[in-house]
Amino acid sequence: MQLHTSRLRIQPLTMEEFRLLLEGTAQVEAALGLSPAGRELDPHTKEAMKALYAEAVRNEDNYQWYTNWMIIRNVDNVAVGSACFMGRPDRDGSVELGYGLEESYWGQGYMTEAARALCDWALSQPGVRRVTAETERGNLASQRVLQNCGMQLYRATEEGLFWKREKEASV
Repeated sequence: MQLHTSRLRIQPLTMEEFRLLLEGTAQVEAALGLSPAGRELDPHTKEAMKALYAEAVRNEDNYQWYTNWMIIRNVDNVAVGSACFMGRPDRDGSVELGYGLEESYWGQGYMTEAARALCDWALSQPGVRRVTAETERGNLASQRVLQNCGMQLYRATEEGLFWKREKEASV
């Protein structure tokens, strides 16, 4: 399964591909047939991905809610970022989306395009009623991404802002 937009392919990693990502970006790029980007996960992201991988192993039947989704540019077959859900839908039908984009691709609309596609996909899944996300107060670019995906601010704390997009009601 893959998601497609006009400029991107968003591919959820299989369990084996996710394991390869933790060994090194070059390994998963080779497995996916991507053009090498020459970048590695930063230590904080790698630790977060290890925790998600452990959850994916425990929830293999629902791994798409735990795996890394690679964001790949069609024009050059390069991974420009990634996204993930922070677990399967909770009892209220909420899933949380997290994402990151390589700095050299900021400001070009790629993250908005990918996040919108991921929100659309999630909201089309059984049991999902809303997609949520959190941003730091000072991360205006990420706030714009979420606003452009149809998310609305629903809570603010000193540390962060919390966003949601609800499934549209059926007529």
